[in-house]
Amino acid sequence: MTTLRWRMVPAVVAGVALALAAACSGPRSGASATSEVSGCAAVLPLARDIVHDQGTLTLIRRINQADADALARKLGVTPATPPQHQPPSHTRHRGPYLPTRIRQPKTCLIVYHGNYPRGMIARASPPAVAGHYALMVLRVRHPSIDRILVTDTLPAGLHPRFIHFDMLTFTMWPIS
Repeated sequence: MTTLRWRMVPAVVAGVALALAAACSGPRSGASATSEVSGCAAVLPLARDIVHDQGTLTLIRRINQADADALARKLGVTPATPPQHQPPSHTRHRGPYLPTRIRQPKTCLIVYHGNYPRGMIARASPPAVAGHYALMVLRVRHPSIDRILVTDTLPAGLHPRFIHFDMLTFTMWPIS
């Protein structure tokens, strides 16, 4: 190579590096196939254990406590009332006691589709129900069960937008 070509190599390498950096740091749209999934990744092994590796993972979504309660009511289950924070009895109060609001833990809704006969899933509400969908509301931090619902049909608004993922071609398409 000539001296001129050797002088251009650092410039070409810098140009390629700059182009790659610009492509990776460009603006992105807010929609992402993994935005709700990544926050719930910690509870996926627990969900799989609850359904005993039976069925197909259908839906993963962040859900707040009010929406989880509404979902339970749609399926005919009365949600438990949240505990009220009470001050210790040995403390002295200078004014009227106002109950403090307990911060609710982050939860995820995980839905599996399969055949779930009566009694297969422990802690299901109601326990005497068999169905084709297991809806689990799981706490993200220190993964644990908030509630498990078994039903034959998904309530309105819970149908997944994308159900097929082809690993070979990295394509997803909506339900028709």
